[in-house]
Amino acid sequence: MESVARDGDGRGEVSARDWWVGVDGGGTRSRALVGDARGRELGAADGGPGLIDPADPDRAVASVAAVVRAAAVAANVTLPARGLWAGLAGAGQARAREAVEAGLREAGLAHQVAVGSDVEAAHADAFGDGPGILCVVGTGSSVRAVTPGGKVVQVGGWGHLLGDEGSGYRIGLDGLRAVMRTSDGREPRTSLSEVLQEAIGVNAPRDLVGWAARTGKGEIAALSVLVAGEARAGDTVAARIVHRALGAIRLHLEAVLERSPGWKGRPVVAFVGGLVREGSVLSEAASEMAAGLGCGVHPGPVIPERGALKNAIRTARD
Repeated sequence: MESVARDGDGRGEVSARDWWVGVDGGGTRSRALVGDARGRELGAADGGPGLIDPADPDRAVASVAAVVRAAAVAANVTLPARGLWAGLAGAGQARAREAVEAGLREAGLAHQVAVGSDVEAAHADAFGDGPGILCVVGTGSSVRAVTPGGKVVQVGGWGHLLGDEGSGYRIGLDGLRAVMRTSDGREPRTSLSEVLQEAIGVNAPRDLVGWAARTGKGEIAALSVLVAGEARAGDTVAARIVHRALGAIRLHLEAVLERSPGWKGRPVVAFVGGLVREGSVLSEAASEMAAGLGCGVHPGPVIPERGALKNAIRTARD
């Protein structure tokens, strides 16, 4: 018996042959969105990190498969979907991306499967297949532009070892480093010492060493919200960390603008990520920065999994 799901308006039903799924996966979490041919949302689910580790691509396959299955349950549909498009952090490495793509096909999640980057997913939601600049400041950081002529320019996105300047991970890590320097007397007294130790659940700065060594990138990035909060409360050490991060984001944007000529009027920047999305701790500062560089700011939130769903529908039709 063929499975059906009610459409996003609660009217009528959608055949199991006519639904797609988009996935956004980053270093902290993943989210899958099920929709019909018109992009109407039928169900969604959250899951664990969707970052592709080149040394262990099967981990990303398992994470995506789990969140897709959960979203199918939420949408009251059965697998396989007609099409699946997953935008995953770390997809820039071709061999790892192809391994994940092959694993998802073997999992039987959809008749057609494609894997791209989480940045591509966000761009699809903000600009479709048109021009625009996407500034990502979440666990990691990068800026990607698609020019009016279709040229793609990427700045940053080199991971936490060689890049991620201005990211949540870097802000969180710099906060931890500041606490250690303060304990040595190399940094002025900062409220970050008490705030971060309490949040992590340790009693002394020395305890942070073991915690940082065994924790994941996403957990360190989550500390960035606390660092930004202390900066807004007037802590000078935290303010310096945030100021440095904003400066790094500005350099990313300046580099993209320098390398992507041909804009007609003011290029539009869409911000995505936990630190800069609408209403978040750095959203106002980021918008002011973009305006200072002569750019417009994309109105409203950018929802990467919605962009991934659009790509899934487009890919299945092509």
